[in-house]
Amino acid sequence: MDKSEISKYRKLVNQHLDTHQLVLALKYLKVMVDDTQQWELSEELNRISTSYSYMLQYMTQGALDPQRDNILSQIIIDTYMLTDKTVIALAAQQSTHLFYQRNQQYKNRQLQAMIEEHETECKKLLLFNDNNNEDNFNEAETNILVKCESLESDIFNKVWSTFPTPVADIDAISKLLVNENRPAHLKSLVLSALMLGLTKFFDAAKLKVLLNSYTAFKDDELKLRALINAVIIIFLYRNRIAIYKDVLDLLKQLEKDSDFVSDLQLIFTRMIHSRNTENISQKLRDIITPEMNKMSPDLLNKIKGKTSGNLDISEIEENPQWQEWLDKSGITSKLEELNELQLQGGDVFISTFSKLKSFPFFNTLSNWFLPYHDKLSIMNRAFGSKRHPLTSLFNVIPILCDSDKYSMLLYMASAPESQRNLLFQQFDAQREQFLELQSVEAQSVIKMRDNIVNRYIQDLYRFFKLFSRRREFMSIFDTDIKLTDVDCLKPYIGDTPTLSVIAEFYFKNGFYEDAIKYYRNMIANHDADPHVYQKLAFAHQSLGRYHDAIKNYSRYELVDNADIWNTKQMVQCYRSLHNHDKAIEYYNKALQLSPQSVILCLNLGHCYLDKGEYDNALQQYYKADFMPKAKHRAWRPIAWCSLLTGKHEQAVNYYEKIINEDTPSSQDYLNYGHVLQAAGRISDAISQYRKSLNLEKNDEEAFSRLYFDDAKYLVNKLGIPSSDYALLLDAVLQTK
Repeated sequence: MDKSEISKYRKLVNQHLDTHQLVLALKYLKVMVDDTQQWELSEELNRISTSYSYMLQYMTQGALDPQRDNILSQIIIDTYMLTDKTVIALAAQQSTHLFYQRNQQYKNRQLQAMIEEHETECKKLLLFNDNNNEDNFNEAETNILVKCESLESDIFNKVWSTFPTPVADIDAISKLLVNENRPAHLKSLVLSALMLGLTKFFDAAKLKVLLNSYTAFKDDELKLRALINAVIIIFLYRNRIAIYKDVLDLLKQLEKDSDFVSDLQLIFTRMIHSRNTENISQKLRDIITPEMNKMSPDLLNKIKGKTSGNLDISEIEENPQWQEWLDKSGITSKLEELNELQLQGGDVFISTFSKLKSFPFFNTLSNWFLPYHDKLSIMNRAFGSKRHPLTSLFNVIPILCDSDKYSMLLYMASAPESQRNLLFQQFDAQREQFLELQSVEAQSVIKMRDNIVNRYIQDLYRFFKLFSRRREFMSIFDTDIKLTDVDCLKPYIGDTPTLSVIAEFYFKNGFYEDAIKYYRNMIANHDADPHVYQKLAFAHQSLGRYHDAIKNYSRYELVDNADIWNTKQMVQCYRSLHNHDKAIEYYNKALQLSPQSVILCLNLGHCYLDKGEYDNALQQYYKADFMPKAKHRAWRPIAWCSLLTGKHEQAVNYYEKIINEDTPSSQDYLNYGHVLQAAGRISDAISQYRKSLNLEKNDEEAFSRLYFDDAKYLVNKLGIPSSDYALLLDAVLQTK
């Protein structure tokens, strides 16, 4: 059985297990088990099949069995487990995936022995530091660190790749996590390893360790990491989690923790925010960075009297005139946009740091999940015999996730000494600012916990999106993690305030399908603000569902009949549906609310024009032209409408005003040529057409397309013979 067949049969078995169709599930599972030729798996399948047959037999005979549901759940659980063991048995023989390699590599190694060996090495390191200056290090310390790190990677790989997890290993993991003498970064690695293994194969024992750890930990960082990992797994296996009664009972017990509900809501919110990472990266890559790069030569010239070199944004603060120039150039708004994204927890650094994940450090799987700490062998070797204070400073930088901190330090270590010292100076200059941020954050428990959640989710995002062998892993960020779809979590996150925050995020960032879903949930809770109907309508409108949009705008209209924005949106929807009569009705209503609006008056004219009521259109254009803020905006529609109604002299007068008193475009000269052609002034028409062609950079094809696009007006409506219309174009092109 090749890899594609293994995947096919595993999917079939799990699909039928999800719907409790065990006969078909066992049928497909038997094909897989038979292919392994392993008697232990065959015996297990026979046991499960026999148990299920007996249960079906008792049920068909009408026998009462109060334990039937529990028995059925256990049979399904055992079948899931056997399926996964069978997949491993088949895949291990042929797959080159890292999971199966590590599964075989660590199969005969004892987890408890690794943990004990690591503890011994840590004691050596502690003893070494007690007898030496902590600000210095040498080769002996580095060797101990290398051994510790190698064992930490081994422990990670063993926990991650073991399935199913033996009771002895679960016991060893549990004891390590509650042991206050074990390093926090090792505990974090173990928590991540549990989660990563669960994304491959579900193991209730591992999930229970994560849930138990949340209540057991006192350290907020560890506590939140445990819950994040558990929540991810619960979501991924939401269709089967209901049969694991002990997991549900354990989840219920978490309610006793006073932080549980707020932590869960923080995690949900940050998971949703991660969905915007690609949008932010694209905005940085395609819009903000190119625009700032284009502006840089002018900016350098303004500030430094040169057009090349590097610009330090801090120099801008030295002169208010420079800031004024920045405001006018648009750079300030781009920087503010970046800052706003960052303040909202947006991942603005991934596009930068994605280029710094090629260091050998990131070839080691566990390092992607390693919390930042400066007692690493790579720090010793990177910065020489003296520990640089910057390595400790990175502990307090709140804006970078751990993975990016390692990237930054590795980059600094590889940079030329002069550039490295400059970077050191820049970071050192911001030391007080970082410490102040940390102090402020510590004063706000919610802010501090939110930052922990945000940074760890960013670490996970980088692994699943940037790791060189990422395609071997189930990417948890390829689908939107909607915890409201998980029955056992709904009671904690289904309240209106939480739904409102989620809906607003989706709405603001243009995820309208998701916003619609959450706005509907809020309405279903009978606790929605009337503006929810407006936002629901706008989301439908943005997706082109104009009937649904009108329905919801109308609901809001019942609450506030004088909301001009709502009225304008109704107009746009009706115009999009080509319902001119209703659009005109709402334009008139909008003009009652804002009688001096030039735009509304012009658009009402356009609506009459679309409907073919040219006299009514002209009335609106005349009205707009007399308004104080018209600024020539009515001249073009008046001129065009005059042409369509045969008022050639008036059309000529307005196009002359446009050409002499405004800034004429290629389209203006083209339209003026149409007027002159309709009036029979052929030579004058050719002259204007040639001016239009010149503004089109003498692109004959482009001009011809524009010219023939208007045939529907001049030939069909004004009656100019089609042959004459075509001949005149040739005359223009011949005489240019």
